[in-house]
Amino acid sequence: MTTESKGKSSLLNRIIFRSVQPTDIPRCYEIESASYPEDEAASKSTLQYRQHHAAPFFRCAFLVGDSGNPGNSLPGGTTSTSSSISYQGQSVNLGATLRGTIIGFVCSTRCKSFTAEAMKVHDATGKILAIHSVVIEEKYRNCGVASAMLQDYVSAMERLNSKGSLKVKMEKIVLMAKKNLLAFYVRNGFMAMGVSPVVHGKEQWFELERKFPSSDVSEAKTHECYIVDSFADVEKQGSGNPAAVVLLDGPPVAEQSIERKRSDSDTDNSLDEMDEEESAEVHDRGEEWMGTVAKEFNQSETAFVWPLPNKSTLGNGRLCPKQKNTQSPAYAIRYYTRSGQEVALCGHATLAAAAVLLHPKKIEDPKQNHKVAFFAKNDDLGAELLVPPVGSQPITSVSNCTKAS
Repeated sequence: MTTESKGKSSLLNRIIFRSVQPTDIPRCYEIESASYPEDEAASKSTLQYRQHHAAPFFRCAFLVGDSGNPGNSLPGGTTSTSSSISYQGQSVNLGATLRGTIIGFVCSTRCKSFTAEAMKVHDATGKILAIHSVVIEEKYRNCGVASAMLQDYVSAMERLNSKGSLKVKMEKIVLMAKKNLLAFYVRNGFMAMGVSPVVHGKEQWFELERKFPSSDVSEAKTHECYIVDSFADVEKQGSGNPAAVVLLDGPPVAEQSIERKRSDSDTDNSLDEMDEEESAEVHDRGEEWMGTVAKEFNQSETAFVWPLPNKSTLGNGRLCPKQKNTQSPAYAIRYYTRSGQEVALCGHATLAAAAVLLHPKKIEDPKQNHKVAFFAKNDDLGAELLVPPVGSQPITSVSNCTKAS
């Protein structure tokens, strides 16, 4: 372990996460005013309002001083058994008051809509938890403190939402961030939603959100599932090559955990690029889930499909010739066998997925172009619903567009 890594580890080992108390507000305001431009920083009275009316949603990172050297102990506060404390992700009870200082905090209020007006006050019945500040004192930045503090905050909010005494459960956490911090929040489990219409200061902001896991079995996520006989002769029962198709809203397990294979130097990537890559990536837990579902279906292959709303299929040089002049809906597609193993490509499962997506009941506008584009791991594929002769069944055609490099 390098000296720098040891230093970061030592720092994180001295941090306790706890709720902010009324006496902490002057220190929080000191960090807030030093970290944000004047037209963006919250006033001391605003922080006092949030702590008073939304105390459970106001948490801080408290750095414990060096008890072995009182001369080096950090000024700025104490923490005791009266605080709601977590250390390294676990709730703890302290036997004595510890000296130290607050080095960062996260504060939020609840609201019913993510607008500037709604966020001015705390609405205890709001299903949206809007984060106002995620801030670390400057000298402790780039040490992993912000990620640790945000992860603790999300965990604390999930515990409060599932096991706490909230009369109205929360549905999601939302926040606004500048472009240079988008990758940081995405790495910590948030999804970039687009440019925010809220004006706050002079710079442009982007909205991100993270949904709370459902604690009610009746609210558990459900997906549309089909078994389709590809290459079937409609006049012969039992003919064709069956495949299961599962329609998803997005990458599996995306709400619970998203890990990105990118470095901090990628913070300048555009929002569209981030959304496209994130929507196509699958976390390890998502791969495990798809393998389990495929085993349950017990078909030779099961196709998992989810939309890629920001993926352009027009003029990007990676399309079938038939699709160059049309904008086709784009979908990510993954294939798993009955043994739970992933395969790179499966023709009859692709045809089955296309048949589901291009079924007349799925097409809202009968005049829209009856084509879809699939983005598999190593191939881009196009599918088209062919106009059949009178009295015949519709035919779905699938073609391999390109071999990805």
